[in-house]
Amino acid sequence: MAGSVFLEDGRDWSTSSSIFYWAIDSLAARASEPLAEVLREISEYNLGALSLEDLAPEQRSELAGLVAQLPAVARAELPESAGRDDVVAQLDELAALLTTD
Repeated sequence: MAGSVFLEDGRDWSTSSSIFYWAIDSLAARASEPLAEVLREISEYNLGALSLEDLAPEQRSELAGLVAQLPAVARAELPESAGRDDVVAQLDELAALLTTD
């Protein structure tokens, strides 16, 4: 299974469900309402996708700022493992997509 983030311009970011839900849960913990609620629902109901088109402009802006922090959060929170650098690299890709959006 995979999880995806769909940007308004048709680009997307897809990753394993474990990385996707770690990212969604981490973002939800740091987001303000109502964005946090949207993210919690994606996780709770295993929706597997986040479409930026469904968010209000201020939510997209908040999300972009939070996603930019995700690689650093992952470095601080994820335990050392063989795949940790790959996870951080994928989060870097997501952050780059949203900063060029």
